[in-house]
Amino acid sequence: MSDEIFGGDQFATTGLNELLDHLLGGGTRVLADAGLSRFCPRRLSAIQSGAEAQALECLHGLQGMAHVLGVALGHPQAELPATVLTDVVWHFHGQLHAIERWRELATNAAGLLNNRRVAGDIASRYATWARSVGEWPEVSH
Repeated sequence: MSDEIFGGDQFATTGLNELLDHLLGGGTRVLADAGLSRFCPRRLSAIQSGAEAQALECLHGLQGMAHVLGVALGHPQAELPATVLTDVVWHFHGQLHAIERWRELATNAAGLLNNRRVAGDIASRYATWARSVGEWPEVSH
């Protein structure tokens, strides 16, 4: 999809993107896996599975919509207005972007599951950064 049609990535401000950006590290993307790195393997596994399921659900929705659109376009007597086609294209664009984000989350969770040492290093750096900006409580002894 081109920026001329969509005016840039408007979907970057959606709730899904905001949620995933915060989960992946506070939206700064300094450390892409920072937010995930603090989770234990059981939670990372659940996040990975859930993200993969969400990506698959988006894909199935797109497949269904593509089938319905193909049938509708196969009947010229019931011509679809340009506004409907534009809405469909926007929906496709949004769902494709959602699939990419869910896959990114699943991939990042799997990477941290497979390399716990890296996850620990990233979590430590994330905690230091989060404390510096007031997002992580100070540890008092």
